[in-house]
Amino acid sequence: MTRQISALNQIKLQERIVTYKTIFSSKAKYLRLQINHANELEVILPKRYRHEKAEDFILQKKNWILKHLKEKQKAGFYFLGKEINVQVNYNLFVKKPQIIYSHKKLIANIPAGYSFTQDEVYNSWLKHKAKIYIPKRVGELSKLTGFNFSRITIRSQKTRWGSCSANSVLSFNYRLLRFDEKVIDYVIIHELCHLKELNHSKKFWKLVEKYCPNYKSLKRKLKS
Repeated sequence: MTRQISALNQIKLQERIVTYKTIFSSKAKYLRLQINHANELEVILPKRYRHEKAEDFILQKKNWILKHLKEKQKAGFYFLGKEINVQVNYNLFVKKPQIIYSHKKLIANIPAGYSFTQDEVYNSWLKHKAKIYIPKRVGELSKLTGFNFSRITIRSQKTRWGSCSANSVLSFNYRLLRFDEKVIDYVIIHELCHLKELNHSKKFWKLVEKYCPNYKSLKRKLKS
């Protein structure tokens, strides 16, 4: 496969001047758009196409382009207490979404025909990680406390970080993985203690303190 990249070009979309690259590819069968890791627009053209067709295609797809070029790194993406960078790249040569996490960077390579925001990629990945991390840690802390549960569910609760039902089912919010391990442990211990004390009495909090002596400071972190 050969690829030939032209010089940078500019086009006005609504009130915004957009810079783009045209890439002629022997593998491409038709025009496609992608936004690379540097948040730059690229137009992929088959080798036989004229450059003028790229501009026409951009104008046809201006709403899609403006929507995705708006996507910038937002503050507030965290994993186990550390802020991470989330990048969404749209790529002609990727057949299905690929997500890679390394060195505080979450990189999603998405086929150009799809449309995912940073929030969608981040939350989907965080939920997947929570389904692995939380059950494993609950199992470890269950052995430490001696409290036995019947089942674990990972959910998207709006107002709770965790809950314990009367039939010993523990539920946890996947967004817990935004916090560091100590905060997550506090929430898990909190719900495990409900297996013995299904209330918030003084007896319950004494039990929490037994297994998590600094629970008060961790609780404040959770609220923040």
